[in-house]
Amino acid sequence: MGISSAQNPDAVQPIAAPPAYAGTVDNSADCRREYQTRGFEPASSDGRRHPLFLYFVGTNFGKDPEADIRDNIPAANAVTEAMARRGFVALMVDYDNTVLALASDHRNQTRCLFAPHEPRSLLRAACALDTVDCELGIATWGHSQGGAVAHLAPNHDPRVRAVWTTGYAGDMASVLPVNRLRVLAGENENNGKPEILNKAAGFTPGECPDDGRSHCLRADGSGWIIVRDADVATTADHCWFYRHTCWSTETFLEPSWTDRGSTKQYAIEPNTAWVAEVVRSPL
Repeated sequence: MGISSAQNPDAVQPIAAPPAYAGTVDNSADCRREYQTRGFEPASSDGRRHPLFLYFVGTNFGKDPEADIRDNIPAANAVTEAMARRGFVALMVDYDNTVLALASDHRNQTRCLFAPHEPRSLLRAACALDTVDCELGIATWGHSQGGAVAHLAPNHDPRVRAVWTTGYAGDMASVLPVNRLRVLAGENENNGKPEILNKAAGFTPGECPDDGRSHCLRADGSGWIIVRDADVATTADHCWFYRHTCWSTETFLEPSWTDRGSTKQYAIEPNTAWVAEVVRSPL
């Protein structure tokens, strides 16, 4: 017999009718392609509305789009389910993640995703869900190009109050205060160097010297974390959390990332807990 949501406050459920929205193609000027979302929400039936969480995958380097989505769903499900347990409506977002979009300035791409004046934007569609109250806050997660998109979201909407990324070098100019950003990277990727992570997370070399440390976090939990090769079953490269290597064809979720009992600083549980706390603290 199942446990009711009243008995189990951690109970979540798939979103029955996740929203679609209109986005760009290769960072085009118009928002013309329909994209889908999917995810989880709290299973409570008490009528309460919830803050919003958005998950953005990395670049699709020439795969069939449907295959790229399928490859990313296991990792996205792990994160969005964890955020739903923390009281969020959590969506994995299909978006314009092409190579041409990666090489662009992301202006049109993110405008179609987040701009309040776009009639079919992602945020307009997601915030219109009966179970969502975006005034309670929005958080974003992104890998690689998805990290850039996630970090640019606050430029369009101040309700975005927390950003969590991996494999992102902090190249985008964002209005998000650095104390609301957490950046992860694999030890064996270019973005896993302290000088790059310091730039991304807003530290000086004096604050976070390259002395072999695996993290540099402020008292509020913002900052950066390096995923060490010795700690994972993957190769700690750019795709450390969902593949053995970026060249692997099979999905593999890093166990110390997904394990709810993991004490690793890069694990899903401590990071989603931090995101949830930050979102609920007003700017």
